[in-house]
Amino acid sequence: MLAFSMSPDWQRLFPATDHRFQMGLRLGDARSFWSTQDATGKVYSERQSWLDLDSAHYRAEIPDGAPALAEARTWIRQWTATCEPDWIVLSDGLRDEPRVLGGEVVFPSSWSLPEKVGLPLSAVHGPVPGLEASLGKAIQTFLSRIQPEAAWERDNWGLSADAELNHHPSRNLPGLDASARLHTTWLRLERQFLTRLPLSKALLFGIRVSHHRLDELAADPEVAAGLTRALETMEKNIAHYKGLQHAREPLLRELRSHLD
Repeated sequence: MLAFSMSPDWQRLFPATDHRFQMGLRLGDARSFWSTQDATGKVYSERQSWLDLDSAHYRAEIPDGAPALAEARTWIRQWTATCEPDWIVLSDGLRDEPRVLGGEVVFPSSWSLPEKVGLPLSAVHGPVPGLEASLGKAIQTFLSRIQPEAAWERDNWGLSADAELNHHPSRNLPGLDASARLHTTWLRLERQFLTRLPLSKALLFGIRVSHHRLDELAADPEVAAGLTRALETMEKNIAHYKGLQHAREPLLRELRSHLD
């Protein structure tokens, strides 16, 4: 579990609207995102431990991506010597669809970077029901227009049965089931960062993960209401993809009790 607070904007994350995929982009802050935030060093230490144990699960690159990845490492080091976020480098996307050149993803949300490396972005997004159809064109248009050194951020969320940072599929961690309760369920929040590198023009994508227990979030009526509406209106196939098919109703019962 992260040892520092990220102070998310919960009203932005859970607006008073039905659940839908949205880009939700805002201007970013490279220094805030990439500089060391965990004063205890636990996040960096855990990151290095997983890499030492089996780096092949978490690092990958294709040969023609090596120059862009080298530039990304240099770019990141201007902010920190102890990189805490995950990061991925995509081809520039100026003439064709961006593809994954490589990176280092130690704290994934149930996916594996080595399985994605070399793929175009549409194939990476393919397993997410409805994402490519609803936002695919908008995402690629936005990526093609990003200027070097411009910084953008967005948030993505899911629910999990633990506060583990590393949800690599090889770990086979238990998912949520009908026994889920607010005090045993965490909102897994990804703060995502995007910029274009100045030399290679490749795209650099960063991810920071934090966890927030649902009973603590539900103490805020506005957050409880927003999360309730999101879970109530989430399409069945998306809930299944997010591993919520058995946990959604028991969690909703508890959330509604906070609103009564």
